[in-house]
Amino acid sequence: MKKRAVAVSFLCCALYAQQNGRFAALKSQAFELFDRGRFDQVAGKLEEVWEQDRSDSKVAEYLAMGYLYGEHSVPKARAVMKEGLDSGGQATFLIHHSHEKMTILNGDTINNYCSGRMSIVPGKIVFTADTGEHSTTFTAGDLKDFRILGGSPGRLQIKTNAKVFVFRVKSETHEEAALLEDFAEQSLKK
Repeated sequence: MKKRAVAVSFLCCALYAQQNGRFAALKSQAFELFDRGRFDQVAGKLEEVWEQDRSDSKVAEYLAMGYLYGEHSVPKARAVMKEGLDSGGQATFLIHHSHEKMTILNGDTINNYCSGRMSIVPGKIVFTADTGEHSTTFTAGDLKDFRILGGSPGRLQIKTNAKVFVFRVKSETHEEAALLEDFAEQSLKK
């Protein structure tokens, strides 16, 4: 009986290790695909991992972005972002930051910009530029106004006591901008 229990225990450990190795490989592949801009393949790699283990906030962050940028599904992204934020992670959006002071070129204020990520974490919003320059953090005390701009879809404006920032979400849609605004407002209330 003891030999049987040891054998079953060994088999369970071996299967668990094999599964963890498989999940590590799926995560690595998904992150690499995301970095290469292959958003349409990210969710497929991370869904199995997320279904089995919801403890990795990075999986939630990238799965939500896979849904948002690969499948163009705001409802799926919203659900995973909420769960990720509730467990201490962050919700991240791909974003462009305008360097112009509302100069209009062909009706668009985003004519001199840098790309980056806007991450929502409890109590703050963090913009991280891909180049590292122009990165900034906003807290509730910093903000005078956070709103979606009219005109060209997907634009957001953040006013602080010192400066006005204009951003555009990657999808250039009102739906993604509204999702970002909703999570930012919830985060800053905490």
